[in-house]
Parts: sequence; C-alpha cells; structure tokens
Amino acid sequence: MYSIIGANGYLGSYMKKVILEDTNEGLICVDLNIPETEKEDRVRWVRCDITDRRIVDSVLEELSKYENLKIIYLAAYHNPDLVEQNKQLAWNINVTSLSYFINQADFAKEIYYPSTDSVYGESVDFYHFKEGDPLNPVNVYGHNKCAAEAILVHKGRNVVRFPFLISPSLAGKPHFYDRIVESLRNDQPFEMYEDSYRSSLSFENAARLTVTLIEKENRHPIVNVCGDKDLSKYDVGLMIAEREGFSKDLIVPINMGEIVVEGFVTKRATSTLMDNALLKQILDLDYVDIFERPKL
Repeated sequence: MYSIIGANGYLGSYMKKVILEDTNEGLICVDLNIPETEKEDRVRWVRCDITDRRIVDSVLEELSKYENLKIIYLAAYHNPDLVEQNKQLAWNINVTSLSYFINQADFAKEIYYPSTDSVYGESVDFYHFKEGDPLNPVNVYGHNKCAAEAILVHKGRNVVRFPFLISPSLAGKPHFYDRIVESLRNDQPFEMYEDSYRSSLSFENAARLTVTLIEKENRHPIVNVCGDKDLSKYDVGLMIAEREGFSKDLIVPINMGEIVVEGFVTKRATSTLMDNALLKQILDLDYVDIFERPKL
C-alpha cells in the first residue's frame, strides 16, 4: 500500500499516476483539497490539514492499519517568495508539521521525502553537486528544506533531491509548462532565461524514478533524481515548442537581471546543477532524459 501526503499538487498527481501504472498497490491520497470524484477503484482520498495535529493523528491512526505501507511525503509550502514573506507559517508547515508526522509514522515501511536542488546553493563553473557536498542555500526556502532533510535522515528515512520540474499539469490548475503552451498557441512570444542552468526533469520522470527507488528498496539516504543534461529554461522552452508543434522562434532568450519579475522578493541561485551518478548506479541506467521515459 502507498500513501501520498500532499497528493493533489503537480508532483503528487504524477506520483499517483505512476503508482497506478507501474505497481499493483492500493493508494491512500491525503490532501487539504481533494477532488469531488475519484474514478480509480484502487484510490481513496482523505482530507487533512497537515498543521492540525488532531486531524493528523486521525490520519496516522488510519494509515497504521496497513502493513508494508510506503509513504511519499509531499506536503510543503513551496514558493520561495511566499516563504520569505511568511517565515513562521513556512517553518510550521515545512519543518514542525513534517517532524511531527514523521516521528509518529514509525509504523511505515518506507517514507520518502522529495527535496530540491535549492539546498545546494550556487553552482560555480558548471559544477555538478553530489549528495555528500556541503549545503549552502541562498534563501529561507532552501534552509527549510535542509532542516526537513535532516529530520528524515535522522529518522532513517529517504530523501530524493529534485531539480526544476516541468510537465503538463494533471492537478486541475495550469503549470509553467501549460503557460508556455498557451502563449505559443496564441502566437505570443514567451521569455525564458538562457543563462540559468538546471539538471531539469519532467514531473513524470521524477515520479517514475522515485517509485522505482522505493520498489527496489534503495538504502541510500539521499539520492539526486535529475536529468543528465545541463539545460537553461530557454533550452527547455525550445524543447516544449518542438514537442507541441509550435515555432521555436516564439521562445525568446533573456538573461537573469534583464527583467524584474513582479513579486520576486528573495534571492535565487542562478544555476544548481546536480550529479546523478548514484541514481544511475542504483537503477542501472545509462542515461536520464528530461522527457523521454527512462529505460528501467
């Protein structure tokens, strides 16, 4: 049995999809916002505010009834700008509530926590961060993630670090991918950074690689789950235009600092490249593409 905590978001929706496609397991989806209908017989939704301990205790009691339960904990306060503006709320969700849940979930066979390349900080001269490298986040969100990771590792659980993730949304609300496609469909240019690099990956590949790690009972406490290529967001935009059949000329390259994005209040690392050698060793992979399905 699987349970996804925070199942109704962008990544949670793909985790749900992959679990149903790649395993025969049942699935308990936990989220503050749950869909009105569910067509899958193997799925049950449970409403939960992760900051309300009375509700969390009730959810944990229900989950404790299942043997060999595998939990993927996705609930988080993500946006770096909102984290900067609401530090106490972010800490309560990202660290305090997480710690309480993990400490009470000793009954679970596995707990996986998706983290982020933001914990590493700035990549200099195209250096690819390895799992054991020192952490040097440049904003409060990254520090939240460092604290969360420490809790998971201390409890003998697993962390997977993700790069910039992008795919069509399955969550009922548009993602960055969908905004790009909508702009191109309307024959409107879309500006994307050409001087900021990530080891980018699709939501679906991130989910599939994570579920495979769980199924293989990986025992490495932290694994970088990312693609092989160093991709700017401009590179990714060109790929999306080609995938969707639109003109690449509508993807316009810009540099960090050339425009000011309204609402940005916190620093972001320009580039956070990651090394995925450990992932490929565990899963016996030769190559990990941003969009192409991995040959597992």
